[in-house]
Amino acid sequence: MDIIDITVIGLGFTGLPTAVAAARSGLTVLGVDASAERVREISEQRPGCGLTTVADHELNSAMASGRLLLRNNTKGIPHSNVYVLCVPTPADRHGRLDVSLLAQAADDVAKAMRPGALVIVQSTCAPGTVEEVVLPRIAAVSGLCAGLDFHLAHSPVRTDPGNVAVDTVPRVVAGYTPRCTELAVRFVSRVAHRVVAVSSTRAAELVKIFENTFRMVNISLANELAALCRAQRVDVEEVLEAAGSKPYGFLRHRPGPGAGGDCIPVSAGFFTASARRHGLHSPVVDAAIAVNNAMPAHTVHRVREALAARGLPPLRRSRVLVAGVTYKPDTANVRQSAAVRVINELAAEADVTYHDPYVPSLVLDNGATLLSQPVDAPADIVLIMTKHAAHEPVRRDDVPVFDCSSGAPVEVA
Repeated sequence: MDIIDITVIGLGFTGLPTAVAAARSGLTVLGVDASAERVREISEQRPGCGLTTVADHELNSAMASGRLLLRNNTKGIPHSNVYVLCVPTPADRHGRLDVSLLAQAADDVAKAMRPGALVIVQSTCAPGTVEEVVLPRIAAVSGLCAGLDFHLAHSPVRTDPGNVAVDTVPRVVAGYTPRCTELAVRFVSRVAHRVVAVSSTRAAELVKIFENTFRMVNISLANELAALCRAQRVDVEEVLEAAGSKPYGFLRHRPGPGAGGDCIPVSAGFFTASARRHGLHSPVVDAAIAVNNAMPAHTVHRVREALAARGLPPLRRSRVLVAGVTYKPDTANVRQSAAVRVINELAAEADVTYHDPYVPSLVLDNGATLLSQPVDAPADIVLIMTKHAAHEPVRRDDVPVFDCSSGAPVEVA
């Protein structure tokens, strides 16, 4: 393969839109993914392969232009001027950062790169990851010196799957050296609406972690407000709407069954772990995580109360259909989904099925695999967890339907 401008490693929720944006800017892009099936679904432009972060017409245009090429990374990575690492950095079962995929990507790049190459880490990282994990691995494998022989930077991506394209949101950038920052800003400016440079990769890492932890704290606060409003017999939506009339010092967050996705709960865990690593405490964030973790069980408890109030059979004798299982509306992502955690809670005592046009199958904690069922499948009760705007509202005349998308069941007339 001829020398290309940019190689994007990882074609998921952030990697694919980055690759498409770079191709649209006129660069020749190679998109690489560890999953051969993922590469096939993109190359065949199957419905939904854009993961709601890339519009079909944008992907079609990038592919048709010949500027976006695809490869499974088992075939190796060629030399490139720029490498962008977009691999997942999930939390392990202890809530710590799992850097195994990022470390492997760093090794792969180090084997292919030549002097002068620019490496940009786009994956979400706990503070210190770029300098303590990525830099030494690339240096050891390549034999090159960071800041002299190759350039290294971090530019965490900001995505809102289903709503906002990656290239319309300002991007934070920081390099290992000032020259690294300069080169990274030059590249990121081609794929982003605006670039904000900060002084160090650790600062850039903390920007992303704090942004998402901010969301976690405020979502958990909204859930506590919702509980207080119920106790006071006050409409939480009325309180939130009125509070939102304040033109400064307030940013509205909605209550829900729990924050999910790849960023918000994971970043909050990275925040507290980093604090502990430096001998610090983070009681506000710890409390927000505890509230968030408790929400799925709380939602199920509220469902039990609603069934009892209606004189309906208890969960242990019910067939429950859960409508919507993704972590947010109009995406295909179930990672850290509160709806999935609710299903796992329900599965311990009820006969559970689900309906979600974005998720054809779902593996539960107990190992069982569920397949998405029609919205009118046999059930004794329907619980709406995630409301996809692109599909018809869930309505059933034969069984009670409860909207639990706010974390508390509200019967749908």
